[in-house]
Amino acid sequence: MIYGNIDGLKKSTLDQLEDLRGYRMEEGSYLDQETAAYLMEISLHINREVIIVTDKRNEILEVGVGDFRSASFPEVDYDKISGVKSFHTHPNGNPHLSDQDTSAMENLGFDLIGAIAQTEKGLLVGVGVLDAQDDGLLVRELGALNLRQLNRLDLDEFVQRTGKHKRHALTEVADEQERAILIGVHVKGKKDVMDVESSMVELAELAKTAGVVPVDVITQNKDRFDTAFYIGKGKLMEIRELIQIRDANIVLCNDELTAVQLRNMEMVLGVKIIDRTALILDIFASHARSGEGKLQVELAQLKYRLPRLMGMGKVLSRTGGGIGTRGPGEKKLETDRRAIYRQVHLLEKRLKDMESARKIQKSRRVKNEVPVVSLVGYTNAGKSTLFNRMSTSSVLAEDKLFATLDSTTRKIIVDDKEFLLSDTVGFIEKLPHDLVESFKSTLEEVKDADLILHVIDSANPNYLQQIRVVEEVLDSIGCTGKEMILVFNKIDKLEGKVVPDYEMVRGEKVMVSAKDGDKVDELMDLILGKIFGDLLEMTIKVPYTDTKYASYLHSLGVVKEETFEEDGVVLSVQISEKNKYLLEQGKSNG
Repeated sequence: MIYGNIDGLKKSTLDQLEDLRGYRMEEGSYLDQETAAYLMEISLHINREVIIVTDKRNEILEVGVGDFRSASFPEVDYDKISGVKSFHTHPNGNPHLSDQDTSAMENLGFDLIGAIAQTEKGLLVGVGVLDAQDDGLLVRELGALNLRQLNRLDLDEFVQRTGKHKRHALTEVADEQERAILIGVHVKGKKDVMDVESSMVELAELAKTAGVVPVDVITQNKDRFDTAFYIGKGKLMEIRELIQIRDANIVLCNDELTAVQLRNMEMVLGVKIIDRTALILDIFASHARSGEGKLQVELAQLKYRLPRLMGMGKVLSRTGGGIGTRGPGEKKLETDRRAIYRQVHLLEKRLKDMESARKIQKSRRVKNEVPVVSLVGYTNAGKSTLFNRMSTSSVLAEDKLFATLDSTTRKIIVDDKEFLLSDTVGFIEKLPHDLVESFKSTLEEVKDADLILHVIDSANPNYLQQIRVVEEVLDSIGCTGKEMILVFNKIDKLEGKVVPDYEMVRGEKVMVSAKDGDKVDELMDLILGKIFGDLLEMTIKVPYTDTKYASYLHSLGVVKEETFEEDGVVLSVQISEKNKYLLEQGKSNG
């Protein structure tokens, strides 16, 4: 097998390259004249770089092909090869090593790397060797040498100096975190809530939350997404070079990719490709704690994976014979797809059972007239910190995206008034559709809430765009027109910064610091006024012949005092103006 870009190459050329594997060069030669000329001839003919990897015996172990300006190194366990060296051609005639070459040498641990070029002075080889300095490794470039000068080099001198550092350095590289190149496309005329720069900053934060180190960011303006490669083919070649230069092992894309785009990009770049949707799902999977949260994330992941299985599609979800089903039987792809359909159906059923249990709990709350207040907002706006401050709870609150996913509800009692405070999952731009669908049952709590607290990170320069994202998600779950308070959080971070223009945002607003507790009492007073309004104090006498009505009032939780007299029970009740009709309803139902 020839590694790299072999598209369009004739079989005869591939056979020529294949013939190189296993060839041992002349004794005492790192690279002999015959092999160098042969590589250069093929390279100039196909106008692509050709690469070979050799061992201590100067035997050619692997062969690869790149494009005009770069070549990817074959996938070999270089750490297990003694005296590993690599040579590749530069069809542009420049024998000097590129940044990509030196970076690959540092990361892969070659004893020597050479760039072969046909110049006016004949064949020259730009040579780099691995050397030790200050208890570390570096690439020492020896310049452009002819073959005689190259083969006279004493590599043992360098190998002895680097030996004690080399294994430690390579182990460090192997144990490093995933290092990612972040790429994004700004489609001209497409109206995104956030500009591409802000969206890429957010992608970097998502990467860090997932434990990935962002090492570089690439963006491109295009009229539309490339259907085959997401980003332009030329830009993709730049990214391939950047992967080696920056020692990256993963590429994160700022949009959801199709199965074709994922496959094509992995083939060209040779590293793992993760789109924004898969990244968010991965974060959700690692942060979900409750049983329901884990099921919701698993369902979203399966729905995401299903259309990315290359195959026949949804027809396989139906059993039976007919055209397209006869022959050798199901392949692994079809059985995988069928298994995913079964698992999706099972998860949807389990979540529906949980939803039924939640509806029973909801009916009890309605019967007991316990108001519900839901916290919503962009991820990392400080919802969990505010929730902890208001409820004296200890829900996980960290300065990272999606630190908490599982919906949490606590009873709040203030001045004999009680309500339920619910913390929900944070929203984000381009929130995966399947994730919204999976969490819809949880988000129903927001839809049924008596009051919504929209928590906003006032210290974030993109707070207006974040507000729009949250409003769009709320609209999608049917929360349009709900009574809402806009809670501008993190005012403690505004010192020395430009204070946001709150007047641009319509609605009732309050500024707080959930971290310091500043103005949280003011927010609490506002909440109580909204959900309870003016409370009515009433005294009702219920005859002993009508004790069902007394029991009904007790079930509403509005009875504050009860006195028994000869002809009946005297009840002191406290109820909000807007729920006064419940008293009349109880009377009419007898």
